[in-house]
Amino acid sequence: MELGLDQDTRVPRRGRQRLPRVPSRSPASSLPPTARKILIAAKHLLTTRGLSALTLETVTNRAGVNKALVRYYFGSKAGLIEAVVDEIVLDECASMANDLSANTTVAERVRSFVASVRRMATNVDGYRAFFDVLPHGARDRGLRRRLTYLYDLWYEWNLEWLGLDDATADDERAAGLRAMGAFTAAVIDGIAVQALIHGAEYDVEPTLDILERCLLRMLEE
Repeated sequence: MELGLDQDTRVPRRGRQRLPRVPSRSPASSLPPTARKILIAAKHLLTTRGLSALTLETVTNRAGVNKALVRYYFGSKAGLIEAVVDEIVLDECASMANDLSANTTVAERVRSFVASVRRMATNVDGYRAFFDVLPHGARDRGLRRRLTYLYDLWYEWNLEWLGLDDATADDERAAGLRAMGAFTAAVIDGIAVQALIHGAEYDVEPTLDILERCLLRMLEE
């Protein structure tokens, strides 16, 4: 079972302005109640105790359900881990959702994006869980495919947020746009790593100030 995005989870568009298609709610909200309980329990264990604690026994005990229901709803433990990663990533993106008006200026769009980066990258618990899963994703082919898919979506969301998405772009421009989407994702990941390591002592504002000025310069050009 895959927790992807469908049309009713996307932020609506207003006027001619394309708005970021980030989800407006957590994907867990569309699951049956029992599956939602399992997913929430697994997410809590991952964020508080790490991937090693994510066993079928601990998850089902916390959710108060039979182990067979994990396989029924998610196929396997691997499927459950993929669903938890989806939930973490898409829930973070849902927290970035912001309804931009049709006459949004470049500066306003960048400020909105940077504010969302601040919220997302300094969410220590969410990123700690995500980084805990990454080494497993490097070894597991299925999870690696899922992470690749999620990063590709993230690149698209970043471009749409900044008003750079272009369905008519030729191959060269499309490659450049993808690189821009990947750049913004890399910055967010890098800020999150530093926030995790330095903790409360880390001052994110100087980095965000440079990011805002870089984005404004690139968009103006």
